[in-house]
Order: sequence, then structure tokens, then C-alpha cells
Amino acid sequence: MRKHHFVASKSARHAQRGLSLIELLVAVAINLIIVIAVMYLYLGTRESQRALDQVAQANEVGVFALRSLGREVMNAGFYPSAGTEDGLTVITTYSRAREATVPTGAAYDSGIFGCEGAAFDVGAGACEATVANAADGLVVAYFTNDAFGAAGGQRVDCNGTDVGTATPNLPRVGAGASNQPPAKPLMVANHYRLGAPKEVVIDGQTVTMRSLECSGNASPDYQSVVAGIDDFQVTYGVYADEDRAPLRFYTATEVAALGPVTIKEKIVPAWGRVTSVRICVIARTYESAARQRDSTGATRAWKKCDGSTQAQAAGDQSIRKNYTQVFGMRNFLNATY
Repeated sequence: MRKHHFVASKSARHAQRGLSLIELLVAVAINLIIVIAVMYLYLGTRESQRALDQVAQANEVGVFALRSLGREVMNAGFYPSAGTEDGLTVITTYSRAREATVPTGAAYDSGIFGCEGAAFDVGAGACEATVANAADGLVVAYFTNDAFGAAGGQRVDCNGTDVGTATPNLPRVGAGASNQPPAKPLMVANHYRLGAPKEVVIDGQTVTMRSLECSGNASPDYQSVVAGIDDFQVTYGVYADEDRAPLRFYTATEVAALGPVTIKEKIVPAWGRVTSVRICVIARTYESAARQRDSTGATRAWKKCDGSTQAQAAGDQSIRKNYTQVFGMRNFLNATY
């Protein structure tokens, strides 16, 4: 009986024994590995999602910039007319309509004008000095169509300011009620450039970025219209005969050097022969969210506006995307639209 009692007591003590130190360390190590794996998976997923979000943001910026500029280009050279006119007649009608009350100079002669590697100086009425590989400048001009009153038509410039308040347009507004069309169509002149790099605070983070800026004739100071643009390049399709088929795309400097030609007994300046405009913008994310090397170990690169490939500089992890589109100058074409 005593022997039996001794065996039962020993078994009970064995059943109540806790984990040994080695077993505890092994369990802690396994749990730690699981936690690290979960954290690594979470961080990787978060970084991937952040990169996707910023790519989507860059896409929105690039598409919005092109759409905004495209609408401007398609308005270039417009003058309201009661009759159907061909492109040459529209050009001459637009030129006559400018009169002495609106800005004069080559930048406003034909509704579209550009500066290669430089911005347009609104005060001087001319391009700034050209800088190699710098962003371009673009000038778009047209007249309003206020058939639906002040609230309709194209009554505002690129910064949303009523062009009826622009000094050159004051004689054209007339003395009628404010909700009525002006005595004469009002001129809109918008000037686009790429602004200088600026430091801004986004989500508590200080970043350096550039913006597409615009100066309207009713708001002469350049203001940011689209942030997150890293480059802005414009080329122009120019025709030389009655077919009006552009020979190729020229830079602004090349267009200015072409000179006028006579078509259907009308002298048409080089800028008046622009039938299409190719615009390229490079959208850039404001936050570093991309690895500088891809899965193969190669340095990441992005496509520039001239078609060449640019490798990312050391320490630069921003995502860049190229957005290029050609827009037709509908007011300079035959009246078949």
C-alpha cells in the first residue's frame, strides 16, 4: 500500500510540472518569428499600397493637366461668328478683332504662341531668355462667346477671374446690364509656364515640388494651377500649303524662324499655320515611395518628353510618369467639325 501511494504521488507531481526554461525560450522564439513575419508583411503591403496611391495621384495630375491645356488649345484663335468660315478666314477675323484695345505683339497675332526653354514675360510681352533643357512657355488667346450672359460662355481666364475686368477689355464691355453680353467679344489671354521649385508641407512632410502656373489677362500674376508637374514641353505641327497637313512638329524657336507664306491669296504667318499642338508633361509624386532599383537590381528610369530615358539620380526615389498628347487647333482647320 505504501509503495502504491508513492507511485501515485510521483505521477501527480509530474503532471503538475510547468515548462522548462528551454521550452519557454523556444515558444518565445517561435512567437517572435511569427510577429516579425506579420510585421514585415504588413510593412511591405503598406509600402506597396502607398506607392500605388502615389502612382494614381500622379496619373490624376498628369491627366488633369493635359485636359486643361487641351481645352485651351482647342479654343485658341476663336472668334464668335454667325457664318461658317474656313481656317484662313478665322485667322484673319481673329486678327482684325484684336484692334488696339487688346494686347498687341507676335504673342497674340494668331491665337497660339510659344517660348522654347523659357517662360513668357507678361509685362514685357515677350519670351524670357532661353535656357537649354528648361521647360517651355505657352500663350493661348481667343475671344469670348457670351450668348448666354455673363455666367455662360468663356468669360473667365485660367485663374477663374472675369476677363471683363481686364484693362484692355473695359472698352469692350459696354454700358449694358452686368448680366448681359458685352458690346464686343472679350479677349482671353492665358500664359502657361512651369514654376520654380518650392518647398511645401504635405501631410506633415516638407517636400520640394514644381507646379504648372498660369497668368491670365485678368489676373496677370502667375498662379499655380496644377501642382506636381516636373517638366512641360510643347511642339507645334505646322502646314505649308492648302492641304493643311503638318509637315512635322517644330519647337517654338523653329516655328518663329519659318516666316509667313501665301495661301489662297492670303498671307498667313507661321504661328497662324499651326494646326496641332503636342504637349508633354511629367507628373511627379511628392513623396519618395519607390525603390530606386527594380527587381532585377537595375536603376529605375523614366521617359523624358524628348523620348529619351533618364535614370533616377542617386537618392531620388520619386515616381515620375510621362503624359503626352496631340491636340488639334480646331479653329484653324477647315470648317468640317
